[in-house]
Amino acid sequence: MASRFKDINTEFYQNLIYKKQKIASLINTTYIDLARYYVKFEPTDNGTSITYIETLRALEKAIDHYYKTEKSARFYANYLNVSIKHLNRIVKSTLDKTTTDLITERVLLESKRLMVHSNNSLSTIAEILGYEDYAYFSKVFKSKTNITPLNFKKSYQ
Repeated sequence: MASRFKDINTEFYQNLIYKKQKIASLINTTYIDLARYYVKFEPTDNGTSITYIETLRALEKAIDHYYKTEKSARFYANYLNVSIKHLNRIVKSTLDKTTTDLITERVLLESKRLMVHSNNSLSTIAEILGYEDYAYFSKVFKSKTNITPLNFKKSYQ
């Protein structure tokens, strides 16, 4: 997967014809691979209900829309009109993760994208992602990726 992101990054900085189309194709392929990775089941094979899958899809859409301002599982549970306990049960049984894990993964994905493809400072990126305290953002980033934001950014320069 890391090589795919490097391919996207390389293509982004090259000035070749059909650049946008190739980047779009690489992103679509990455999306398919990630979907296959995160959804390793068929609803009828493991007893996961269609309702769980629909709720999970609604959660993923909500996270995509609100991740910059909302980091709490409570917000998403309220948004989806379910209890936090039930939402976590759905996420745990389908993805073997917590709701907070999904939110954090989305924030980290966007932070990496911004570090690689923008000229914003790391503190500005943290602010864009809803973190007023850069030190806290850096702590979260390092705890989940085992690398500091600065070292991550340097590895792509």
